[in-house]
Amino acid sequence: MQLQFAAEQIEAWAGLSGDRNPIHFDLEAARRMDAADVVVHGMLALLSVKQRMGRVNPVLPQDWMQFKALLKTPVLRDSLVALSTRERSDSTAFKLQSSADNSEHMIGHVRTVEAPLWPSTSSGFLLAREEVAAWLTAFREGLGQGFDDWVALDALIFSHFIRNHMGVVFDALSPQFRQRQRPNRLEDLSDLLVVQTSHQITFCTSLRSLGALQTDIRCEIANINLIESPGKAVGTLDLGVHVSDRHVMTITLGLMAKTL
Repeated sequence: MQLQFAAEQIEAWAGLSGDRNPIHFDLEAARRMDAADVVVHGMLALLSVKQRMGRVNPVLPQDWMQFKALLKTPVLRDSLVALSTRERSDSTAFKLQSSADNSEHMIGHVRTVEAPLWPSTSSGFLLAREEVAAWLTAFREGLGQGFDDWVALDALIFSHFIRNHMGVVFDALSPQFRQRQRPNRLEDLSDLLVVQTSHQITFCTSLRSLGALQTDIRCEIANINLIESPGKAVGTLDLGVHVSDRHVMTITLGLMAKTL
């Protein structure tokens, strides 16, 4: 499977997600992170990969699957990339690489796992039903047309998090990363670059459906683990997703924050 992302798709994902990091639109900003052109959002590049990989193995509706991707190098605007897969003993591995020189952009796998426990005691936050319905409609009529509900739910939660709750990341960091005011959105960052380094979704396969997702959705943030060095912090956090009070998904985000 070959993929290519034009400026129109980058703008469409920015509109859905709220991620207007300059590296996705401004060539000079992209060059500051040693990219030859503007960078495709990692989550945009992952959409079709998740849909394809989520369907590689037969499962029962009560099973759980894990999708894990390591974002190695950014996909650039208008560049052609190819997805390849390889069966392993306990999983199906995938690789997203450049069609021009075979350099790797993403690697990862999908596998069946045991149903996880969500240990968080956080009160979390409830997503407004009207906003969820409107977002899902826009997603399914655009970039997410024909995609399974688990892909849509993952994209929705990620978008809501970076629009509204990025501040929890900076609350866990030392003063070297503190902004003049607590940033809850990526566009609030003044002298920091925040990029995603990995993305893992563990989900109930009842979400391998289309258009059956309920709008009663709650999310909790937990397990923020960040390691700092001068001017840089890397780590992960978990997002526990509940639909109609049932835990159906855990998203583990890998993030890097870097001073500019």
